[in-house]
Amino acid sequence: MGVYVGIDGGGSKTEAAALDTRSGRAIRRQGPASNPVTVGWNQAVVTVQRLVQECLLGLEGAESDLVGLSACMAGIDHPSQGERMAQQLSGIFPKAKVEVANDAFAALTGGTEGQPGLVLNVGTGSVAVGETGTKRQARSGGYGHFLGDEGSGFDIGRQGLMAAIQSFEGRGQETTLWQQTARVFAVHHPLDLIPKIYDTPHPVGKIAGFAPYVLSLATGDEVADGIARQATAAHVALIHSVFQQLEVAGGLPVVLTGGLLLHEELLRN
Repeated sequence: MGVYVGIDGGGSKTEAAALDTRSGRAIRRQGPASNPVTVGWNQAVVTVQRLVQECLLGLEGAESDLVGLSACMAGIDHPSQGERMAQQLSGIFPKAKVEVANDAFAALTGGTEGQPGLVLNVGTGSVAVGETGTKRQARSGGYGHFLGDEGSGFDIGRQGLMAAIQSFEGRGQETTLWQQTARVFAVHHPLDLIPKIYDTPHPVGKIAGFAPYVLSLATGDEVADGIARQATAAHVALIHSVFQQLEVAGGLPVVLTGGLLLHEELLRN
């Protein structure tokens, strides 16, 4: 046998785990975001390639030792996207068997150990997927920051920043979100936010990174609390949609994953 590498490609970071079946050694590596929708297709491929190479180097192996690569990535939502990414990665690692899927399906398999269930994945973006015992699948959400991602880190962060700006300008409800914004971004006026956001390589991730600061105010700030409650309602709707599509009798286990849900107890509760 040889080396197997699994990629968890998200909108904020990418993680890789590798196992050398000959020595039994395993390692993990981490890199930048690899969602092709937000960072660009070429950058996503480069990030995955570099992480695989770092894993092989850490295991003292060569590219010819790679026998399996599973890349589960945010932004891989349409079959054509999966086929395109698989073709490119196969061209880079021709001796490996390559599979590409949306990152939510990896979380589902890991969370239920391959059994029927549903996963709500909320990080920079948001999506829910489910699978029955007959391997019938359903999905809700995951349309990216232009068309969806309700209740996501980007959604919460953007709403928080908009509320902060509107409060500062006197055209929105009073909120402590402006003070939070000024502190986090080191600005004194909303106009100062423009270069802080738009001149960064990954604006979507920058905005999503503000979500935890919004949620930290939710217990004492009416506007922040409303944003958190709206996000939770969106999460429930995603789960409910998948249950309806699967039409299963009885319940299924629900797995909560993604950077925002894993680190924010308020949303999990």
